[in-house]
Order: sequence, then C-alpha cells, then structure tokens
Amino acid sequence: MHDLVIYGAGGLGREVAEIVRRINERHRFWNLLGFLDDEAETGTSSGGLPILGGRSFAEEYDGPLDVVLSIARPSDKRAIYEALKRCPHVHFPNVIDTDTKLSSRIAMEEGVVVSHFCSLSVDISLGRCVFINTGSHVGHDSVLGDFCSVMPNVNISGNVTIGAESTIGAGASILQGRSVGSGVMVGMGTIVLTDVPDACTVLGNPARKF
Repeated sequence: MHDLVIYGAGGLGREVAEIVRRINERHRFWNLLGFLDDEAETGTSSGGLPILGGRSFAEEYDGPLDVVLSIARPSDKRAIYEALKRCPHVHFPNVIDTDTKLSSRIAMEEGVVVSHFCSLSVDISLGRCVFINTGSHVGHDSVLGDFCSVMPNVNISGNVTIGAESTIGAGASILQGRSVGSGVMVGMGTIVLTDVPDACTVLGNPARKF
C-alpha cells in the first residue's frame, strides 16, 4: 500500500477522504494517514482522521508519500503543489471516485481528483491538480487547465477550453465551443454563452463581467 495524506482538513478534504475510502473498499491501495493543514491545530482531528501537521510533515516524511490536494482556491493549490514538487519522495496521484463514468480516452496530468456521480466524455484533457466535484459533466474534446476547480453539478459542453487556475461555480453551464480564460471565477448558476477573457469574474444568465 501507498502512504497517503490529504492536504486540507476542511469539508472538501473530508469529501476526498470518503473517495479514498470507497476506492480502498474495492482495492486496498492507500494507507490513509490523515490530513495536512497549515491552519489547523496538529494533534486534533477532522472527520475521524488525525491532523498530522502542515507542509513540513510532507517535506520531512521518511519514505514515499502520496499527497492529494483538497484545496478549492486554485492559486493556493498551485503554491502548495510547487513547494512539494521539489520533494522527490512526494507524489500526486490521480484520485477518481468509483462511480464516476470515464471515457477510455482521457489525458490526465498528475494530481487530478474527480468526485462521485461525474461524467467525463471522450478526448478530454485535464491539467495538473484539476478538481471536479460531485455530479459534474465534461463534454467531448474539452480542455481544463492546471489547477482548475469545478464545483458540483457543473455542465461543461463539448469543445470547451478553460484556462489555468479558473473556478467554475456550482450549477454553472458553459456552451459548446466556448473558451474561458485563466484565473477566471464563473459564479454559481452562471450560463456562459460567449468567450470569457482572463482574470475576471462572470455572473448571471447570460454571463456578464463584474
């Protein structure tokens, strides 16, 4: 078994812990040690798992260590990834829930997390540490850039491109063939019918910049 820690002890981290448990029920692959969290008190617990410390726990760990980033904010996720990537013993596994529907033709970089009841179609590309939350759909030929976070019940149609470090809010929909830039926040329930430039927030139906 591989030793594994979840980085982020909040609600998202507890959800990831459940994904790991479901995977282990089918095939005992990971030894889930607990959580890392730079803001939580070491020695306490979350969701029945111990909080082992912060980033230094991973940096100083004696042996190979799988780290799953359960952090919603893309910029924070990138910063922790880049810090730990310098540690040769740290690895970022892909964690895919057992009841997610995946095409056989999906290109994934490391650190991808896909929660339950998701559907990912053919010829999709997922960048480093992309997080796709419960009940979301990604259509054919879509590209999600590094460190994107997709919240629950999002519908991304076919041939959509989403730039790095963007967040797609719960219940949002993106029309086929549209492009969402890097560093974008798409608000909850937003309907994206046109291309969205970099580094902005869009809300509403149809999406408008704020």
